[in-house]
Amino acid sequence: MGKGYWIVTTTVTNPEGFGEYVQGFASWIGSVEGKVIAKDLEAKTVEGKGGQLSVIIEFPSKEIALEAYERADYQELSKLRWANSIDTNITIMDGSVNH
Repeated sequence: MGKGYWIVTTTVTNPEGFGEYVQGFASWIGSVEGKVIAKDLEAKTVEGKGGQLSVIIEFPSKEIALEAYERADYQELSKLRWANSIDTNITIMDGSVNH
């Protein structure tokens, strides 16, 4: 089984409010065995719809990545993200290429 990943794109509409989300997220992510492995504040989407901010978050497995997203504490935290950004896309995927 491969690692799990969140692939996130969003456009920040209120940097101050979004900063509150980032602070909460930074405190929370370690509690679910995740770590941010890439972040770009000026990402360029060349196909489809994406946002300016792109983030890749790694977890030990896809199952842990899904469980982390579904946790009540993350869902509460995500309200700050929704209130301060638009066009958010989150894809949760298996990092294995052998399936």
